[in-house]
Amino acid sequence: SLKRPPVSFAKVFIMAQQPDLPGPTTSYSDPIYDRLETVAQRITKRLGFILFALVAVIVAAVVTHSHLRDTPIAASASRFLDAMTTRMEADQSQDQITRKSKLDEAEKSFTAVADDEIVTPYYRARSYIEITQIHLDRGAQSDLASAKGTAEKARSWAMKAADPDLELAVGLSEAAVLSQSGKHAEAESSYLKIEGAAGSKYPDRQIAAILGAAQSMAALGKVDDAITKLEGIISRTDTNAARLVEVAKSEFWALKRSKIAPAPASPAAPSTTVPPVAENIPAPVAGTPATAGTPAITPASPAPTPTVIAPVAPSPNPEGK
Repeated sequence: SLKRPPVSFAKVFIMAQQPDLPGPTTSYSDPIYDRLETVAQRITKRLGFILFALVAVIVAAVVTHSHLRDTPIAASASRFLDAMTTRMEADQSQDQITRKSKLDEAEKSFTAVADDEIVTPYYRARSYIEITQIHLDRGAQSDLASAKGTAEKARSWAMKAADPDLELAVGLSEAAVLSQSGKHAEAESSYLKIEGAAGSKYPDRQIAAILGAAQSMAALGKVDDAITKLEGIISRTDTNAARLVEVAKSEFWALKRSKIAPAPASPAAPSTTVPPVAENIPAPVAGTPATAGTPAITPASPAPTPTVIAPVAPSPNPEGK
């Protein structure tokens, strides 16, 4: 018979101390548990190295985040978002005094961002767009003049940023200034140019331009053209322009109702038969009671004032660059 070679006690002890040996080491017969225990033993054996690697990754992430936060783009975005927060608080305020105070604060914040030379051209242009919109919201004649100036500054910085979407947003601001200033024909032409430049690549800008053009047409009395213009976008399903589509639907049906509403009844025409007037009788004054033998003169009713729809304000991309 073959004899098994003797195994020394030292060799048995060394084999028992090695966790990486193949084969089952648990009381289970399932090899999965054996493999899991082997992996756990390997991790325990290299625990110091694994902890060091985790600490190194965390430190690298903190340093990278700090570096990115201090870049001009990140710093510009942070300051712009702070100003936007103040602007949104003003829009949500129900108290007019608080809203005015918040708008003034937002304007100062946007002006600080726009005048800072460290801020990138993109966010300087966006700040001027927001300042323009604040002036349009106020609506005073002096504010309209200021809005024109800030829109020009926004155009200058948008060209330096070389961002097509930003240039379209500036164009919407310029057209809104024209519309709110009463220059509806120029505003219509400007909106139509923006519509063509936006195309299907920038659906939110395109729909905003169509809506603005339709409002200018309605202000010029071209209601049928405005209805036709809006009819092409009320069935759009662009997710990033859903709010504008809803506004377009509201304007479309408002114009349709104005077309089918019955005209107000005109006052009865005065009689063309003029009774004889005695000599030396002073001519009647409008608004005074008529005397016998003297026809009453009714002052002409004022012509109806056309309804001017507020211009479409630009809608900057909230995600930034």
